[in-house]
Amino acid sequence: MLNRHDMAEGKRVGGGRAKNLTKADITDLIEQARHDHNIPAFAVVVMDAVRIIASDIQGKRVVGSNADASLNDFFHIGSCSKSILAVMAGRLIEQGKLNWGTKFFAIFPELKRVARNEYRDITLEDLLLCQAGILPYTKGDEFASLDASVSQSRETFIAYLLQQKPAAKKRAKGRFKHLYSNASYTMAAVMLERVAGVSWEDLIQRTLSDELGLPVVFGWPNGLNYNQPWGHAELNGSLQAFSPGHEYRLHRIIAPAGDLSLKPLDYAKYVQLHLQGLKGVDNYLAAATYQTIHYRQQGFSLGVASGSSWGERYSMFDGSAGTFYCASMIFPDSNMAFVIMANSGTEQAVKGISWLTKKIIKKYFNLWWMFWM
Repeated sequence: MLNRHDMAEGKRVGGGRAKNLTKADITDLIEQARHDHNIPAFAVVVMDAVRIIASDIQGKRVVGSNADASLNDFFHIGSCSKSILAVMAGRLIEQGKLNWGTKFFAIFPELKRVARNEYRDITLEDLLLCQAGILPYTKGDEFASLDASVSQSRETFIAYLLQQKPAAKKRAKGRFKHLYSNASYTMAAVMLERVAGVSWEDLIQRTLSDELGLPVVFGWPNGLNYNQPWGHAELNGSLQAFSPGHEYRLHRIIAPAGDLSLKPLDYAKYVQLHLQGLKGVDNYLAAATYQTIHYRQQGFSLGVASGSSWGERYSMFDGSAGTFYCASMIFPDSNMAFVIMANSGTEQAVKGISWLTKKIIKKYFNLWWMFWM
């Protein structure tokens, strides 16, 4: 992604000093991305560990309407919700209620009798790393084959999962190979529910709304209010808005894996907490806990993708349930992070976010010589 080893720790890149983005820069980039990729609305927020550097939103809540999108609107964050589950786990671990290595059957001994032997040692960490061998449930048609009794609650769904053949092979040391799995996060969520004594929904409210002051919506934004942004997808060659009553929605049994909505500036504050922690600052969690979440394992860690290039660490959490898209990048060594949110989940939206990501990085780090970006 970044081609210079001296980019680490905010050093000068490409002969010039790292340049902070302005709102005018962001506005220009959003307008071009919307025009080139047919996106109803884009929001972008760039920050360092203590302040918002620049933010803007352009576009409409619903394609073809006159209602302008606002930074006070909610946007669906999809699988970025997985990082929130890891944060809630970290909080409970710091409170001494469990640890990353707590075995699933230590919390749910009653399910051990129905489970396949291959799952006997899976842990909270395995589930958050998607290394527990659990079936993925990343496609809507996977739920069509479920019996109604299996899908009536997360507990019955988990009992069913534990009776199925593992979806991944085990490595030599006993942990399953990585297989991205929404169902794995449902299992992690019920572990947190049991040790906390409250539901996942209540944990989310307590964590985001009560303790962090970040209002949250479960499900699509327009489920809260008809005038909130609608999600969009490409159907029959054209962009279609999904009304509040549209039948498409995430199944509640995998909601912990990705069915939350936040406002752009509030979501940016959440990402900023991670940036602070990765720079060694204790906040909602101890800095060491953020380090664990992001870098426990290179590649895909605990609900977060991370790595390093040429001495520069980076972390990412992206998410889409098909009708919105949310992307986040954190560069702790350069004290910078940004988020991009769109009310579209099309292939063009993905391309637009990729283009915006490259342009933000190029502009911020003054990579004028990277003509290909």
